[in-house]
Amino acid sequence: MLPYFHIFGLTFPAYGVMLVLGFLTAAFFGARRVKKAGLCVEDFILIAAFGSGLGLLGGVLLFAVVTYTPAEALALLRAGEFRRLFGGIVFYGGLLAGLLGGLLGSRVAKADLRDFINPVAPALPLGHALGRVGCFLTGCCYGRPTQSFLGVAFSHPAGGAPAGVKLLPVQLFEAGADVLLFALLLPLTRRARSRYDGLAWYCLLYGAARFVLEFFRYDAIRGSALFLSTSQWISLGLWALAGVLFALGKKERKGAAHAI
Repeated sequence: MLPYFHIFGLTFPAYGVMLVLGFLTAAFFGARRVKKAGLCVEDFILIAAFGSGLGLLGGVLLFAVVTYTPAEALALLRAGEFRRLFGGIVFYGGLLAGLLGGLLGSRVAKADLRDFINPVAPALPLGHALGRVGCFLTGCCYGRPTQSFLGVAFSHPAGGAPAGVKLLPVQLFEAGADVLLFALLLPLTRRARSRYDGLAWYCLLYGAARFVLEFFRYDAIRGSALFLSTSQWISLGLWALAGVLFALGKKERKGAAHAI
Protein backbone atom coordinates (compact mmCIF):
# COMPACT_ATOMS: atom_id res chain seq x y z
CA MET A 1 0.00 0.00 0.00
CA LEU A 2 1.86 3.07 1.27
CA PRO A 3 4.60 1.90 3.66
CA TYR A 4 6.33 5.29 3.71
CA PHE A 5 5.26 8.94 3.75
CA HIS A 6 7.47 11.44 1.92
CA ILE A 7 7.10 14.87 3.51
CA PHE A 8 9.32 17.88 2.66
CA GLY A 9 12.00 15.61 1.25
CA LEU A 10 12.03 13.40 4.34
CA THR A 11 10.86 9.78 4.49
CA PHE A 12 8.79 8.52 7.43
CA PRO A 13 7.48 4.97 7.99
CA ALA A 14 3.69 4.99 7.69
CA TYR A 15 3.29 2.71 10.69
CA GLY A 16 5.32 5.04 12.91
CA VAL A 17 3.41 8.10 11.73
CA MET A 18 0.02 6.46 12.35
CA LEU A 19 1.19 5.16 15.73
CA VAL A 20 2.17 8.65 16.85
CA LEU A 21 -1.05 10.10 15.40
CA GLY A 22 -3.06 7.46 17.24
CA PHE A 23 -1.34 8.24 20.54
CA LEU A 24 -1.80 12.00 20.16
CA THR A 25 -5.46 11.60 19.20
CA ALA A 26 -6.14 9.31 22.16
CA ALA A 27 -4.25 11.61 24.53
CA PHE A 28 -6.08 14.72 23.33
CA PHE A 29 -9.49 13.06 23.52
CA GLY A 30 -8.70 11.53 26.90
CA ALA A 31 -7.52 14.88 28.28
CA ARG A 32 -10.75 16.57 27.18
CA ARG A 33 -12.88 13.95 28.92
CA VAL A 34 -10.68 14.07 32.03
CA LYS A 35 -11.10 17.84 32.23
CA LYS A 36 -14.86 17.53 31.68
CA ALA A 37 -15.03 15.02 34.54
CA GLY A 38 -13.40 17.55 36.86
CA LEU A 39 -10.15 15.61 37.21
CA CYS A 40 -6.60 16.92 37.08
CA VAL A 41 -5.28 16.99 33.50
CA GLU A 42 -1.68 17.15 34.75
CA ASP A 43 -2.21 13.88 36.61
CA PHE A 44 -3.62 12.34 33.43
CA ILE A 45 -0.59 13.48 31.41
CA LEU A 46 1.73 11.82 33.92
CA ILE A 47 -0.34 8.62 33.91
CA ALA A 48 -0.43 8.62 30.08
CA ALA A 49 3.34 9.19 29.88
CA PHE A 50 4.09 6.22 32.12
CA GLY A 51 1.45 4.11 30.39
CA SER A 52 2.66 4.85 26.86
CA GLY A 53 6.34 4.42 27.78
CA LEU A 54 5.89 1.07 29.48
CA GLY A 55 3.30 0.09 26.86
CA LEU A 56 5.77 0.64 24.03
CA LEU A 57 8.35 -1.46 25.86
CA GLY A 58 5.84 -4.24 26.51
CA GLY A 59 4.65 -4.28 22.90
CA VAL A 60 8.18 -4.54 21.54
CA LEU A 61 9.18 -7.26 24.01
CA LEU A 62 6.12 -9.41 23.24
CA PHE A 63 6.91 -9.03 19.53
CA ALA A 64 10.36 -10.49 20.14
CA VAL A 65 8.91 -13.31 22.27
CA VAL A 66 6.32 -14.47 19.72
CA THR A 67 8.56 -13.95 16.68
CA TYR A 68 11.81 -15.61 17.68
CA THR A 69 12.91 -18.66 19.63
CA PRO A 70 15.19 -17.97 22.64
CA ALA A 71 18.18 -19.18 20.61
CA GLU A 72 17.31 -16.90 17.69
CA ALA A 73 16.77 -13.91 20.00
CA LEU A 74 20.12 -14.54 21.71
CA ALA A 75 21.88 -14.77 18.35
CA LEU A 76 20.36 -11.48 17.23
CA LEU A 77 21.40 -9.83 20.49
CA ARG A 78 24.97 -11.04 20.10
CA ALA A 79 25.02 -9.80 16.49
CA GLY A 80 23.68 -6.40 17.54
CA GLU A 81 20.59 -6.85 15.35
CA PHE A 82 18.41 -4.88 17.74
CA ARG A 83 16.30 -3.32 15.00
CA ARG A 84 15.40 -6.74 13.66
CA LEU A 85 14.81 -8.28 17.11
CA PHE A 86 12.63 -5.43 18.32
CA GLY A 87 11.29 -4.43 14.91
CA GLY A 88 7.58 -4.62 15.67
CA ILE A 89 4.91 -4.12 18.29
CA VAL A 90 2.31 -6.57 19.55
CA PHE A 91 -0.72 -4.61 20.75
CA TYR A 92 -1.59 -6.88 23.64
CA GLY A 93 1.91 -6.54 25.08
CA GLY A 94 1.51 -2.78 24.88
CA LEU A 95 -1.96 -2.86 26.44
CA LEU A 96 -1.03 -5.00 29.44
CA ALA A 97 2.27 -3.23 30.10
CA GLY A 98 0.52 0.12 29.52
CA LEU A 99 -2.03 -0.65 32.24
CA LEU A 100 0.82 -1.42 34.61
CA GLY A 101 2.54 1.79 33.57
CA GLY A 102 -0.66 3.76 34.16
CA LEU A 103 -0.88 2.31 37.66
CA LEU A 104 2.73 3.30 38.32
CA GLY A 105 2.09 6.78 36.93
CA SER A 106 -0.94 7.22 39.18
CA ARG A 107 1.20 6.33 42.20
CA VAL A 108 3.77 8.94 41.20
CA ALA A 109 0.99 11.51 40.68
CA LYS A 110 -0.63 10.47 43.98
CA ALA A 111 -3.92 10.01 42.12
CA ASP A 112 -6.47 7.19 42.09
CA LEU A 113 -6.23 5.46 38.72
CA ARG A 114 -9.83 4.23 39.04
CA ASP A 115 -11.10 7.80 38.75
CA PHE A 116 -9.62 8.06 35.24
CA ILE A 117 -10.89 4.75 33.84
CA ASN A 118 -14.33 5.81 32.59
CA PRO A 119 -13.25 9.16 31.07
CA VAL A 120 -10.24 7.61 29.31
CA ALA A 121 -11.53 4.16 28.25
CA PRO A 122 -13.07 5.28 24.90
CA ALA A 123 -9.75 6.85 23.91
CA LEU A 124 -8.04 3.43 23.80
CA PRO A 125 -9.88 2.02 20.75
CA LEU A 126 -9.85 5.44 19.08
CA GLY A 127 -6.06 5.57 19.08
CA HIS A 128 -5.80 1.87 18.27
CA ALA A 129 -7.93 2.29 15.14
CA LEU A 130 -5.38 4.70 13.69
CA GLY A 131 -2.57 2.31 14.56
CA ARG A 132 -4.32 -0.47 12.64
CA VAL A 133 -4.57 1.79 9.59
CA GLY A 134 -0.78 2.06 9.89
CA CYS A 135 -0.60 -1.75 9.88
CA PHE A 136 -2.62 -1.80 6.65
CA LEU A 137 -0.43 0.82 4.96
CA THR A 138 2.69 -1.09 5.94
CA GLY A 139 1.43 -4.55 5.06
CA CYS A 140 1.80 -6.22 8.46
CA CYS A 141 -0.85 -8.07 10.51
CA TYR A 142 -2.41 -9.17 7.21
CA GLY A 143 -5.28 -11.55 6.57
CA ARG A 144 -5.80 -14.83 4.76
CA PRO A 145 -5.63 -15.13 0.95
CA THR A 146 -9.00 -14.62 -0.71
CA GLN A 147 -10.58 -14.30 -4.13
CA SER A 148 -13.50 -12.24 -2.84
CA PHE A 149 -14.08 -8.57 -3.66
CA LEU A 150 -12.76 -7.74 -0.19
CA GLY A 151 -9.25 -8.88 -1.09
CA VAL A 152 -6.41 -6.37 -1.27
CA ALA A 153 -3.09 -7.06 -3.03
CA PHE A 154 -0.04 -5.31 -1.58
CA SER A 155 2.35 -4.08 -4.24
CA HIS A 156 5.24 -2.92 -2.03
CA PRO A 157 4.63 -4.30 1.47
CA ALA A 158 7.19 -3.45 4.14
CA GLY A 159 5.57 -5.58 6.85
CA GLY A 160 5.88 -9.06 5.41
CA ALA A 161 2.66 -9.46 3.40
CA PRO A 162 3.16 -11.51 0.20
CA ALA A 163 3.26 -9.10 -2.74
CA GLY A 164 0.60 -9.40 -5.42
CA VAL A 165 -1.60 -11.83 -3.46
CA LYS A 166 -5.18 -10.79 -2.62
CA LEU A 167 -5.50 -10.84 1.16
CA LEU A 168 -8.31 -10.06 3.57
CA PRO A 169 -7.66 -6.56 5.00
CA VAL A 170 -7.99 -7.73 8.60
CA GLN A 171 -6.19 -4.57 9.71
CA LEU A 172 -9.12 -2.47 8.43
CA PHE A 173 -11.64 -4.90 9.91
CA GLU A 174 -10.05 -4.36 13.29
CA ALA A 175 -9.85 -0.60 12.77
CA GLY A 176 -13.61 -0.66 12.08
CA ALA A 177 -14.21 -2.77 15.18
CA ASP A 178 -12.20 -0.26 17.21
CA VAL A 179 -14.29 2.65 15.91
CA LEU A 180 -17.46 0.74 16.78
CA LEU A 181 -16.08 -0.01 20.24
CA PHE A 182 -15.27 3.69 20.68
CA ALA A 183 -18.88 4.56 19.79
CA LEU A 184 -20.21 1.96 22.24
CA LEU A 185 -17.95 2.99 25.10
CA LEU A 186 -19.06 6.62 24.99
CA PRO A 187 -22.60 5.95 26.31
CA LEU A 188 -21.47 2.98 28.42
CA THR A 189 -18.96 5.11 30.33
CA ARG A 190 -21.38 8.03 30.66
CA ARG A 191 -23.89 5.70 32.35
CA ALA A 192 -21.25 3.76 34.27
CA ARG A 193 -22.35 2.60 37.70
CA SER A 194 -18.83 2.04 39.01
CA ARG A 195 -15.33 3.29 38.31
CA TYR A 196 -14.36 -0.10 36.87
CA ASP A 197 -17.02 -0.27 34.17
CA GLY A 198 -15.15 1.42 31.32
CA LEU A 199 -12.17 -0.92 31.47
CA ALA A 200 -14.40 -3.95 32.07
CA TRP A 201 -16.48 -3.26 28.96
CA TYR A 202 -13.34 -2.56 26.93
CA CYS A 203 -11.73 -5.85 27.95
CA LEU A 204 -14.92 -7.80 27.24
CA LEU A 205 -15.74 -6.25 23.86
CA TYR A 206 -12.25 -5.83 22.44
CA GLY A 207 -11.29 -9.29 23.63
CA ALA A 208 -14.29 -10.74 21.76
CA ALA A 209 -13.55 -8.80 18.56
CA ARG A 210 -9.87 -9.73 18.59
CA PHE A 211 -10.60 -13.40 19.33
CA VAL A 212 -12.80 -13.64 16.22
CA LEU A 213 -10.54 -11.60 13.93
CA GLU A 214 -7.54 -13.77 14.78
CA PHE A 215 -9.15 -16.61 12.80
CA PHE A 216 -8.76 -14.48 9.66
CA ARG A 217 -5.10 -13.54 10.24
CA TYR A 218 -2.41 -15.15 8.09
CA ASP A 219 0.87 -13.75 9.42
CA ALA A 220 2.76 -16.64 10.97
CA ILE A 221 4.87 -14.58 13.40
CA ARG A 222 1.93 -14.04 15.78
CA GLY A 223 2.80 -17.12 17.81
CA SER A 224 0.44 -19.92 18.81
CA ALA A 225 -0.16 -22.54 21.48
CA LEU A 226 -2.31 -25.61 20.94
CA PHE A 227 -5.13 -24.56 18.63
CA LEU A 228 -5.22 -20.83 19.38
CA SER A 229 -2.95 -17.89 18.62
CA THR A 230 -1.10 -16.03 21.37
CA SER A 231 -3.54 -13.13 21.04
CA GLN A 232 -6.55 -15.44 21.37
CA TRP A 233 -5.22 -16.82 24.64
CA ILE A 234 -4.69 -13.25 25.85
CA SER A 235 -8.27 -12.44 24.74
CA LEU A 236 -9.51 -15.22 27.00
CA GLY A 237 -7.47 -13.64 29.79
CA LEU A 238 -9.12 -10.28 29.04
CA TRP A 239 -12.56 -11.85 29.43
CA ALA A 240 -11.49 -13.18 32.83
CA LEU A 241 -10.16 -9.73 33.76
CA ALA A 242 -13.49 -8.20 32.66
CA GLY A 243 -15.29 -10.57 35.01
CA VAL A 244 -13.03 -9.51 37.89
CA LEU A 245 -13.58 -5.82 37.09
CA PHE A 246 -17.37 -6.20 36.93
CA ALA A 247 -17.23 -8.00 40.29
CA LEU A 248 -15.15 -5.19 41.78
CA GLY A 249 -17.65 -2.69 40.37
CA LYS A 250 -20.52 -4.56 42.01
CA LYS A 251 -18.66 -4.55 45.30
CA GLU A 252 -18.00 -0.81 44.95
CA ARG A 253 -21.70 -0.13 44.32
CA LYS A 254 -22.70 -2.14 47.38
CA GLY A 255 -20.17 -0.25 49.49
CA ALA A 256 -21.53 3.08 48.26
CA ALA A 257 -25.11 1.98 49.00
CA HIS A 258 -24.21 0.98 52.55
CA ALA A 259 -22.48 4.32 53.10
CA ILE A 260 -25.68 6.25 52.31
